[in-house]
Amino acid sequence: MIAVVVGLLYIFWSAVKLYVFGFLSLVRQVCQKHKAPSLSLHTHKVAIVTGGSSGIGFHVSKGLVAKNVHVIMAGESKDRGKRAINAIREDFPNAKVDFMELNLASFGSIKSFAEDFISLDIPLHILINNAGVMFKPYTLTEDGLEYHFQVNYLGHLYLTDLLIGKLKESGANNSARIINVSSIVHNVGRLDVKHLDKKLCHWWEYSSYAAYADSKLYIVLTSSWLDILLKEHNIMVNSLHPGIVNTSLYQYVPRCIKWLLDIVATFTYKVPMQGADTILYLALSEDINSGNGYYDNCTYQKTCQIGYSLDTIEKLWDISHVIINKHLPVQE
Repeated sequence: MIAVVVGLLYIFWSAVKLYVFGFLSLVRQVCQKHKAPSLSLHTHKVAIVTGGSSGIGFHVSKGLVAKNVHVIMAGESKDRGKRAINAIREDFPNAKVDFMELNLASFGSIKSFAEDFISLDIPLHILINNAGVMFKPYTLTEDGLEYHFQVNYLGHLYLTDLLIGKLKESGANNSARIINVSSIVHNVGRLDVKHLDKKLCHWWEYSSYAAYADSKLYIVLTSSWLDILLKEHNIMVNSLHPGIVNTSLYQYVPRCIKWLLDIVATFTYKVPMQGADTILYLALSEDINSGNGYYDNCTYQKTCQIGYSLDTIEKLWDISHVIINKHLPVQE
């Protein structure tokens, strides 16, 4: 009985903490002037955008195409990919844009995607890890991992590992960039490296709010470590908060709250096109000449990363890869 009460308090506090922090962030966003970057053409560059056929990702894909970048949209739905390509070509008939299937909830799918891309024998200059899920009820992926943990964080980490070789080739000739989409709520996330892959026995042990915030914290921390590892290869790694944006990401918000958020969103949230701006800024701006940064509204921001030692961040990196290797599908 005590365990249930403690669990309920944990769920309640996780939700309160996230919504209060989100509300304060929204007030700050409304008071700020939105910054839209001025970007030059980048002909001959190739970019991968996960979740690139819908929401913020679609507008990232479209924004890259507008600057003559060859875009590979990565996502689960072929039909959605076709619709996205058709929509982009209505405005840019000569756009270089393709769709490739990718399911971040499956390490097998991630590996197949990377192998298929490498087989195209084209360069890779920009990797944008954008796809994600928020507040999904407790679900395990086909690899047996908590959904937020794999889709938001581990899946993108594994994808990046598989594509590092292509990015290093581009870095040797000019430069390459990795952009990891996090969230401002990473500030309320917690890092417990001893229980990253904890399996739950009871429903009251799980908070989708905490799972989301934690996954976004892991993204910020490992982005900084990856930048250190890749600096000598001329690859810049940055993370960002796209803003509080009105997208389908809120589909799992409880109905008792969602009706209010829908009203608030109409008047205060950014639209997806605005949510894409900081991503595009980090992907293409000539003002970005270093990595290991976290950005919001096209502006460098301090993060809670300063509260973690490099030893702790390295430990997160190492344990994350142990978990990935443990859950990779068996080769037949």
